[in-house]
Amino acid sequence: MMKSTDDLFSDQGGDFAPQSDRLEVVAGKVVASMHKPSAAQKRFNTLMAKVDAEQALEQSLRRVLETHGHAHRLALARLHDESVRLSKRMVLLLDQCLQAPSQSKGLSTNQRQQALRILMGLCESLLPLQDAEIEAVWRRHGPDPEEDAELRQDAMAQAQAMAEAYLGADFAQGRTFESPEEVLRAAMEHEWRQAQAQQAKRAAKRAQRKAQKGPSARELVTEQKLLDAQNALRTVFRQLASALHPDREPDEQTRSRKTALMSEVNAAYDRKDLSALLRLQLQCELVDASKAAALSEDRLRAMCNVLTEQVKTLESGNHALRLEMDADFGYPAFLPFNEVEFQACMQEGRDALEDDLTHMREDLERVQDMKNLKVWLKQQTQAQKNRRREEAGLDLDDLLYDLMRTR
Repeated sequence: MMKSTDDLFSDQGGDFAPQSDRLEVVAGKVVASMHKPSAAQKRFNTLMAKVDAEQALEQSLRRVLETHGHAHRLALARLHDESVRLSKRMVLLLDQCLQAPSQSKGLSTNQRQQALRILMGLCESLLPLQDAEIEAVWRRHGPDPEEDAELRQDAMAQAQAMAEAYLGADFAQGRTFESPEEVLRAAMEHEWRQAQAQQAKRAAKRAQRKAQKGPSARELVTEQKLLDAQNALRTVFRQLASALHPDREPDEQTRSRKTALMSEVNAAYDRKDLSALLRLQLQCELVDASKAAALSEDRLRAMCNVLTEQVKTLESGNHALRLEMDADFGYPAFLPFNEVEFQACMQEGRDALEDDLTHMREDLERVQDMKNLKVWLKQQTQAQKNRRREEAGLDLDDLLYDLMRTR
């Protein structure tokens, strides 16, 4: 450990040194040496604990995303490849059945329509893969290109007419469109520009009123808190930088150690990590706990403001990581993080995909026989009807679950 006679809190003045009720920095916390801790002391200690908890949570989240998350993505990729392979086999088999000449025991017209609907749905999911065989099947059974172009042109014209009726003819900005999607995108951009213009207009009016009235008492207090917080952080950083500056150290080994510590100090200051700076003071023995270097209440409150912002930043970052887990792995962001439950959630997702693959393999085995193919087509049609009924119904549990996930 490096020794230094510099007291990082010596600038507090002599008024604080001999008092009976003193504040000490001990193991990263401020504690009262004799009397009952003040509200500022309690708040400081609470905030330091929150920083520790959020930093520990961040480390856990990043670790599980890098380890379990990476392994899960690899497993999903393998399952997806197998699903694509099985889907392609089903497409080619249905294509072969549809190309076969009509036979007395072959597919009826209704069954052929059912098979074609399933085949086209599978093709649409596989076309992005740019597979030559799937593209050939699509060209053979898909809509006529000219008819499809006419339908898209009609849909685009209808979409543009609706947009003009709602937004006005100027929304297009003189552009011509090739598809309904382009019309929708242009309409959304027009709405966004109008919203931005209105927001800028309101902001300008607020700024004008504020300039006329001047800052409010609350704004002045907030501004002073921010200034005090910046000064407190800057003071700790400057004192550490002065004590650890490697160019002032003649000993090579000590200079190397100070260089490494100074790198940590710079990184902590860049991310406004006051808790790390305070712990670096203790690590470098720049604060002597036995000496009980005094902290003024004003300085302590300023440090609390720094820690409050640090806690908010950490909480925001951890929430973003939880949202990533929710979106990528289906682990609800509103639940308290638990590594075991997170792994169980990912395993449940993989198990569901494995079950789907098992059903796909069974379906492929069944449709090899014409009789079983007809039964399977009927079952698929019924299953689709059941899904539509379920989607049309209102499931209160699902509704509550979705509301909780969006909180």
